[in-house]
Amino acid sequence: YSNLFLLPSAQTRDKSAVSPEQMRKLVDELRKDFDYILLDCPAGIEQGFKNAIVGADEAVVICTPEVASIRDADKVIGLLGVSDVAKTSLVVNRMKEDLVKRGDMLGVEDIEDILGIKAIGIIPEDELVVRAANLGEPVVNIFKSGSGIAYCEIARRIAGETLPVNYKLHKSGIGAFFMRLLGIEAKAG
Repeated sequence: YSNLFLLPSAQTRDKSAVSPEQMRKLVDELRKDFDYILLDCPAGIEQGFKNAIVGADEAVVICTPEVASIRDADKVIGLLGVSDVAKTSLVVNRMKEDLVKRGDMLGVEDIEDILGIKAIGIIPEDELVVRAANLGEPVVNIFKSGSGIAYCEIARRIAGETLPVNYKLHKSGIGAFFMRLLGIEAKAG
């Protein structure tokens, strides 16, 4: 990809080796030459997170449809809410349609309700992601990949294109999910 550049971070034990001020300066310098700067930060709310959001105009919170991940995403969204980040969106990763249909996994609309933000993408569970990673190939290059298509649509939305998010395959009832989680059988009619 001739117009894609990657600047990897150094792997050091001292996570405070780069200050938020240094990160802001770096991002401001990069803004002069690039339309989009994507900062990937580690999960959690440690120094890497603080460094990533200091120069951010927007944030995309990634979570999986698991209670622990949603809880962590909620903490991150709260911290973003008191920062200078103007807009926060959601991507739900590793959705499994069959688990949503059975009530064993929260649907995207339920996750949006819990977190109070809208999804700009839903990435299905896809074994081709593992295959692509092992081949050193971007998953978007594997044309039959549902996740590759989802990533491309997310990129188009971030770039400003208006595309609907397909919720059809990812609906559930939050009550049914928690009843199954607690081992309570729903009574018919």
